[in-house]
Amino acid sequence: MGQYWYIVSVDDGQFLGCGKLVEFLFNKEADCLVDLFAVPVKPNPVQLPYTTKHLDDNSRFEPSPIKKDLKPPCQIQPHLAAIPDELILMIFHSLDLLCCFRLSLISKRLWRIGWPFFQQKITEFMSPWAGKRIICLGDECEPNDLPAGFLTTEEENVVNEGLDDSEIDPDGIYPRPGNLLNIAMGRFREVNSEVEPHEILRRPLPGEPDRRFYSKQSQSWRSPRTALEEARHLPKTLRTQVHSFAFGEKTGDYYPQTESWILRNLTTAEIVQGDELFAAFHRSGRQDGLHLRYPGFGEAIMSRICWSRGKSGFDRGVWAGHRFEICTKIIHALKSDCNWKDVTSEIVYELSVALDLPTLTKKSERIKDQR
Repeated sequence: MGQYWYIVSVDDGQFLGCGKLVEFLFNKEADCLVDLFAVPVKPNPVQLPYTTKHLDDNSRFEPSPIKKDLKPPCQIQPHLAAIPDELILMIFHSLDLLCCFRLSLISKRLWRIGWPFFQQKITEFMSPWAGKRIICLGDECEPNDLPAGFLTTEEENVVNEGLDDSEIDPDGIYPRPGNLLNIAMGRFREVNSEVEPHEILRRPLPGEPDRRFYSKQSQSWRSPRTALEEARHLPKTLRTQVHSFAFGEKTGDYYPQTESWILRNLTTAEIVQGDELFAAFHRSGRQDGLHLRYPGFGEAIMSRICWSRGKSGFDRGVWAGHRFEICTKIIHALKSDCNWKDVTSEIVYELSVALDLPTLTKKSERIKDQR
């Protein structure tokens, strides 16, 4: 029947179910990994229409004429208005993402300071697996069978202890000590492979229910309040700005299509160049952008991070347990502080063999002849 595979991020306690490996690769589902590793390009601060030259920056936002029933989250306090900008920035820095957004809604001055800061801060949520230890485990993986040095001594002890009785699913997980996959399925949470700004801003605010509920006060069903909903009292210009930011495509400022992207193995200092990977399989030349035409960065990662027993050809991935990120060539050049090895041709060869795809590059053919 074949194994079922799960990608595990040990550092933040997350996993992603892949199903059967062959189907995951041939159905082009591995492209979902790109959003988990892609480091967004931080946008330039937005130029707002409000300046201290022609309005009172400490005045609060009034509800728009169409929405007079909406009220700002809270009223500006006199002592808050007296705080200098430098201390306001320190306050924003200490807040979590949603609180940062809500504080920006209180007054024009706080919006001017906080909105660019929020735009920078939200990028921390948009590449949850970048720089984390990643391994793809098959459900036939033997106990204590992991790449050497992958886990710390403390983590090995936790795995060897196995799951508690309360964590064991009688219909699924076996209480086998020494099996990291069991620990992941019992204690880790499944990651959302699509992380967009609007999803973050639509999360229920602290103290709100997780789903729709019946309000005795209004005698009706309503949804929990979200940060995006609280932005409705903003002037129309800023509501449009928030909406454009929240629902912008991946091809926007954060993931520009005009840039060339690179997969970086941070553990081994190796890179896979996206434009060369694309050109190796497609005659149309080159394609700049994050999501390449099949096969892309997702397939490149999957081809080397799998770990189990079997005869699939992927069971002893040389990158299993390593740390990765996908960034632009410009960011790579700024970050590079050592000599990086370009393994694009090796990846092209391995993908062409595994996926039975013809290549258009002579270098990958030479690697094939050498092997």
